[in-house]
Amino acid sequence: MPVERMTALKLKIADITNGEWVRKEGLEPSYVVTPSGEHVSRARILGTVVAKFVADDENFATATIDDGTDTIRAKTFKTLKPLDSVDIGDIVDVIGKVREYAGEIYIIPETVAKITDPNFELLRELELLKKSKTSPVQNKEKEIDKTDVKKELLKLLEKHSEGITYAEILEKMKLPEETLEPVINEVLAEGICYEPVPGKLKKI
Repeated sequence: MPVERMTALKLKIADITNGEWVRKEGLEPSYVVTPSGEHVSRARILGTVVAKFVADDENFATATIDDGTDTIRAKTFKTLKPLDSVDIGDIVDVIGKVREYAGEIYIIPETVAKITDPNFELLRELELLKKSKTSPVQNKEKEIDKTDVKKELLKLLEKHSEGITYAEILEKMKLPEETLEPVINEVLAEGICYEPVPGKLKKI
């Protein structure tokens, strides 16, 4: 049975670092239980890069991200991507898998986007505030026809035969990640597409 790619939840860093780590066995993803009770295996955070480290052999890199509530490290292994393009002082929007080792909760980044629009941080604050006040009924009212979204996604993938990153999909389709995520899970489960590398989708 295919394992679904979990939705990346928009969170404050403190929601992750103050959560309880739950380790699962087998193919079931481990996750953090946030103070509000959300189960998070993939997260989306926004903050400033306050420190960066790159190993001499370039097989390991970290970027420490601060959003004012706490800090968390994004780590890459056997590659510098996607941390190779960020520097200390950059404001970044990070989507990645939440992991834990030796008591430290960290993120393996799938996409890292530099933010230059000064209104972006305010927008994220409003999104998080709205999320905390939105009921499940309201969420259902916002649902868009998955069939139409799937058709548009497949058209986009056909135009990018070499593959396209999740960040580019979000930008080009101009839909919320919460709407796109179930559709991406569906095409992955059906074997229509695959991930040649983490954070990138390619049509078979």
